[in-house]
Amino acid sequence: MKPYWSLPLIMLFLHLGVFCSIGQGIRVASAYYGSPNGVSVDVTRRVQQFADYGEPFRVGKETLKVDPSPKHRKALVVIYEVSGRRISDTVLEGDVFYFRNAEEARHITDWHRSDLRIKKAIYGTRGRYVDVTNRVRELARGRQVFTVSNRTLGVDPAPGQKKWLKISSLRGNRSRSQQYADGDRVELR
Repeated sequence: MKPYWSLPLIMLFLHLGVFCSIGQGIRVASAYYGSPNGVSVDVTRRVQQFADYGEPFRVGKETLKVDPSPKHRKALVVIYEVSGRRISDTVLEGDVFYFRNAEEARHITDWHRSDLRIKKAIYGTRGRYVDVTNRVRELARGRQVFTVSNRTLGVDPAPGQKKWLKISSLRGNRSRSQQYADGDRVELR
């Protein structure tokens, strides 16, 4: 490639990047990242950077460049506008945040209330897991908040050991995997 073509190509790519960014039309009104104990921080500017390109991102201290409450489970709450429609989304730490486009915003009036489908749920520890999919589906159908325990799940695959509940679910076209330790509260709504 000849050197005199370099500058025009660079300018073309810069312009395309700006137009793609503007084309997303996502404006973040507010974004807060924090824990249930009330410690949170404003991350609106950082989230707007992802919104400018419509990029999904994993919610966490590495991505958001801050940890407002070390050793506590946190969530990201974002209020944003797409094509004049105001949307509020909450995503837990470790999960992926996806911006909805204008088409999704028009057709889905209550994103958080679309049917949650539990694909698989297992409970146990180190190779000693049992399938608890049906029990977790019952709890999800009743929209109950529950505590992970042998009693709640109706089985103890590893007596005397700390166990984990691993849930793979689908809401709309979003796949999600979550992990909870014994004693954690689970809200599948």
